[in-house]
Amino acid sequence: MVVFAWFVFIVAPFCLLLHELGHSLLARIAGAERVEVFLGSGPSLKIQVNPSYRIHIGLWYFLGAMVSYDKREGFYPGDRIAISLGGPLFSLGGAVISWGIYLYAPYPIISFMMVFNCWLFIINLIPFSIRGKQSDGYLVMKDAASLIKDKWY
Repeated sequence: MVVFAWFVFIVAPFCLLLHELGHSLLARIAGAERVEVFLGSGPSLKIQVNPSYRIHIGLWYFLGAMVSYDKREGFYPGDRIAISLGGPLFSLGGAVISWGIYLYAPYPIISFMMVFNCWLFIINLIPFSIRGKQSDGYLVMKDAASLIKDKWY
């Protein structure tokens, strides 16, 4: 039971935040004028990093995460592909770092972080859309198809 609580209340939210920070960093690099990272749901603590970047940590912080960003002139498909890949790449980086730490400090929480980050990396690259929610892999596939279509027509 304790292991489950550690996973649900510490490991998963931390890994989800890392994943969303990957999207937000790539959105900023692509020129996003406003970026908001949401961890969980319910009433939230708002952390204003700078005037155009905010992190919301909800009361139910362990119930998912997402990032919202915008730019006046919109993003090119290549920008959207990079932003979509930012989360999975940060998850992969988190898995690699966790693995390196685990080699020297083999604590169960570190192994959970390694496995969950690997899971986030793999699952998010699988293209799927469920009830309007699209995976990172789906967004990459959609924007790549748009680039190919624009090139050929």
